[in-house]
Amino acid sequence: MRPEIRRFHTFPLTVMKLYKRNIAVLLACTVFAILAPSCQNAARPITAAKRNENATRPFTHTNFINSPDYRFTRDMWSNDDRLAAANGKNSRVDILVGVQRGRLYVNDEIALDFPACTGKAGHETPLGSFRIQEKDRDHHSSSYGYVVDHKDDTVNADATPSSKIPPGGRYIPASMPYWMRINGPVGLHEGAVYRDSNSHGCVRIPVEACKILFNKLTVGSRVNVLP
Repeated sequence: MRPEIRRFHTFPLTVMKLYKRNIAVLLACTVFAILAPSCQNAARPITAAKRNENATRPFTHTNFINSPDYRFTRDMWSNDDRLAAANGKNSRVDILVGVQRGRLYVNDEIALDFPACTGKAGHETPLGSFRIQEKDRDHHSSSYGYVVDHKDDTVNADATPSSKIPPGGRYIPASMPYWMRINGPVGLHEGAVYRDSNSHGCVRIPVEACKILFNKLTVGSRVNVLP
């Protein structure tokens, strides 16, 4: 009977040892299952490497204009080397009315692509090839402005010099910084840039781009207004 008793006692002890071993393995697997995803996410150099590779790849003007957001974006594209070489003789500006964009070319190579806002219906910006006739850093419109009351609150944001002025109020000509006249009362200047035609005929340009054009172009520089 003793052998049987030994077998009887030995069997549960073996089972207990196996049970404890299995519990340890099970716990280890559980811990690994929990930690593995976070460890895997923490050590993913491939994705980062791809991002870095894309970040260092030149973003060409072709990439920029082929973007589905090109027509409506307010972003600008530029080439610093070409901008540095720009001057009044080797540079020209093309205003593209159809996409409401402007482009500065230096030696016939694109140097700057920027959003623009041309004339709305009834005040269309004239198409054609023009030259800058005048530059004025702090120009004010002789045709449009706004009217304020005696408290300096705007009562007419789309006024002309002949607009009615309330008692104690006044007419204020519209500010047109970085003015570059191209055709009569029409010119390029800093102003609010919507993504559709919204001006009284001038070409409004964001301040960042308009400063560059004003500093690089001279009287006589070519400006083409294209469909």
